Amino acid sequence: MAKKKKKYFIKLNNKIRNYFNGLPFEEGVAALDEDKLIELIMLLEITLPSHTKDEMIRALRRVWSEGEARSREMIVSYLTQSYKAVPYAGNFNKRPLDKVEKILQLLGDVQYTKHEENLLLEAFIDVNSTKITEEKVLNKLAYLRMRSRLHALEKSLEVVFNSLNEMEFYHSFTFALQSFDFNKLLLCTTATLPMDELWSLNDKETITKLQAIKEGAIAKKTVEIEHFLNHLKEDQYAYLTEDEVNTALRAMPPEASLYHAPIPFGKIEKILTNISDKYEVYESTDHIIIEKEKSHDLFGTTLFYITSVSYEKPFFYNLVWRGEKPPVKEDINRVNDDLLAHFRVAIDDILDDMREESNKLDIEEEKLHEFIVRFVEPQIRSSGVLKFKEKSKRRILFHFADYIKPLLEKQKREELLAKTIRDFKNLFPLARELGRKIVFHVGPTNSGKTYTALKALEEATTGYYLAPLRLLALEGYENLKKEGVAVSLITGEEEIIDEESTHISSTIEMMNASVDVDVCVIDEIQMISDRDRGWAWANALMGVPAKKVILTGSPNALRAVEELCDYLGEELEVIHFERKNELVMLPGPTSIKQIEPQTAIVAFSRRDVLSLKQQLSETYSVSVVYGNLSPEVRREEARRFREGESQILVSTDAIAMGLNLPIKTLLFSKDNKFDGLRRRELLPTEVQQISGRAGRYGFEEKGYVGALDENALTTITSAFHSPLPDIELPVSVMASLEHVMLIGEILETDNILDILAFFADNMEFDGPFVAANIDSMLEVAAIVSEYTLDLKTRFFLSCAPASISSPYIESVFHRYIRQIEAGGKVLYIPPRDLPAFAQTNDMLLNAEDRVREISLYLWLSFKFPDIFQDTKQAIAARVRLNNFIENSLRQGLFTKQCRRCGKVLDFSYRFSICDACHGENKRGIGSSGSSSYRGRKRK
Repeated sequence: MAKKKKKYFIKLNNKIRNYFNGLPFEEGVAALDEDKLIELIMLLEITLPSHTKDEMIRALRRVWSEGEARSREMIVSYLTQSYKAVPYAGNFNKRPLDKVEKILQLLGDVQYTKHEENLLLEAFIDVNSTKITEEKVLNKLAYLRMRSRLHALEKSLEVVFNSLNEMEFYHSFTFALQSFDFNKLLLCTTATLPMDELWSLNDKETITKLQAIKEGAIAKKTVEIEHFLNHLKEDQYAYLTEDEVNTALRAMPPEASLYHAPIPFGKIEKILTNISDKYEVYESTDHIIIEKEKSHDLFGTTLFYITSVSYEKPFFYNLVWRGEKPPVKEDINRVNDDLLAHFRVAIDDILDDMREESNKLDIEEEKLHEFIVRFVEPQIRSSGVLKFKEKSKRRILFHFADYIKPLLEKQKREELLAKTIRDFKNLFPLARELGRKIVFHVGPTNSGKTYTALKALEEATTGYYLAPLRLLALEGYENLKKEGVAVSLITGEEEIIDEESTHISSTIEMMNASVDVDVCVIDEIQMISDRDRGWAWANALMGVPAKKVILTGSPNALRAVEELCDYLGEELEVIHFERKNELVMLPGPTSIKQIEPQTAIVAFSRRDVLSLKQQLSETYSVSVVYGNLSPEVRREEARRFREGESQILVSTDAIAMGLNLPIKTLLFSKDNKFDGLRRRELLPTEVQQISGRAGRYGFEEKGYVGALDENALTTITSAFHSPLPDIELPVSVMASLEHVMLIGEILETDNILDILAFFADNMEFDGPFVAANIDSMLEVAAIVSEYTLDLKTRFFLSCAPASISSPYIESVFHRYIRQIEAGGKVLYIPPRDLPAFAQTNDMLLNAEDRVREISLYLWLSFKFPDIFQDTKQAIAARVRLNNFIENSLRQGLFTKQCRRCGKVLDFSYRFSICDACHGENKRGIGSSGSSSYRGRKRK
């Protein structure tokens, strides 16, 4: 088959060389005339942006070089005419009729010239062959002939036929004034021509008929000019002197109407000034603008402003030529009346709005007037326009709201404090009834305090374990189950329920205050001072319904626990624990090139962790742990280090809690961190909590603590040896659903953002409590407030773990809320096929965000089980994503890239775009005053 095809191509090439006298097609095609080129383009149905000769030659060369047998056969057949293609092996169908042949066939016996033929072919060059019909071809031929005849008539009569079938032509007319005579070309236009009647005449008869019509139009224009000039003489040139008339008419455009002949602006200005010297006159391209100053009294303040009217120039010229008085005074007064009416309505509207906002307050009317004048008077003075803009209204209402805000808050706070539950401990009636005993296992890390507490829990008939992390709750669940205890697991996104369970292991936020047990272990009680999560430990200490409550924590929490137990009136037993092995500070910094296996390096951002991994992976096998990783991945990375699969662990301060690892040496990469508000040096509590992870009892006799550089080591050493400052009361209290509903009732609103903001700013309690920091909750509430939902749903959604620092999570959260609002079920959309591992930082970060999306979905499934039902698919996707992230972290090959140009960056580089793109962006800002870059920085 291939040999036959090759032989067939040789035959086609020989034929084309014979046609072009030995030249190949690529050279010979340049010698073809435009008619043949056009016909070839049509034959091959090639679409071109233009049909210049060069463009057509290039297109034909391209078709020939592509080597399709059918296209070459059509070209050869057309050029040689007598050549008949020989199909090979039956692979070619019968050649279809081409466009040129089809058009010529459709013309049939109609007589036409070669020029008409070319015009027809050009007209249909871009039309699909199947859409070319006999009717279209014949109509196009008739149109071409009609257009040709029109062009001949235009040339003969020296006229132009416009689209309205009128004749247009220029003719010289005489203007005879008293002192001046001159001739001027003017445009004449006939009435609509009877085209059907004209086409029935021969050319000579048609020209005679049209000539008569043309002369009639000239005569009519001559009469118009005479009437126009006579009118000027009768009015004795009302506004213009004869010399000004002569100048204006000579300068008039030929196409202008006589009464619309332009008049110099200086003359118009003089005419209007003679009417009133208080007019200011301006001109634009098309209009004459007349302004006059007016005034209005607003609550005793005089406002000066400008009233203006605008006239189209032809309208004003017509008034002057006709000698009529311009209606400026009447029009300005009418416009001014409208301005005043609208202004008064706007003032009355804002007064009504201000009265409504302050209807519960005793504010004098003069105060409202003062607010309005303060903002309106400068605006009108600067703009000169009596207009009350919507922007000004918003500014007044904003500042007025700011003025009355403290007055309203004071009033609402008084109402709230009279009705709210101020005694926080009484929100937990079951705990108050049990007469609880509280035991505090106090001691440093690695002292066995938590181990002893969990053994007591294991021996109890019923019990709770309240863990600070989901990972620890899972470990507690597995340890109890291993010891034969019937236990259930409850976290914000996962439940493993054993109907026969006597124990529950859960995250601390999921504490159940309505079911009593014998023993409850509250782990890491010093977290009660945390600015964001401390409220959960306060809730647990105040409200867990257990006969015996065992707290574990560091010594700096002892004083606060004693004061809180005293407030509760409950018995406290303190058991002190000592660290089981020695912890030693290294005397000097440790070079990154001299790190020994079983070392953990602590950094304080995801970027720094991945940067250190990138450097260390050249020499060591490395595990990493940071907050953005899911608990499953963190657990697997810790297992790899624990079992010796990796030599080095690089972690954020997530290592300080919940990871029991065989760490011999712990090194700080830095002595400072960003805590969400500011960058600061590490606190002694942080240094000692993190350092305590070194020298795990049972693995190492001693633990060693150090730093990667001299300055960091100095700071760390000082903090390591510093006494821990006691946690100070008060402790934080989170807004409960009861608080939200009560505040909503008092404020008469279901806006969750306003309610939570009021709680944060105004809530007061009896006892050592303050409202918790809910900044992150307020960010989520701001999104929730955009949707129409009931208050209870808004509160639950505001508590959701929706990290607004991630644009992806924010967009997903919006989608979920929209579907809740619409009342439909929310499906989980799993990721598409994942590669073996992430090759870039963005791929890894996206996978981490997808895991956080699943956590959000599962959390919402517990709050709204009828809406978020797709949990099995979400959990399956989480397994896939965790495996992908784990594989990516093991590979260590992914890169950080510039978000703009894709250049590979070092992980230690702070920004998401490279220096070159930043410089280009900066230049763009300098030249235009703005920047198109609007990326959100991620830590």
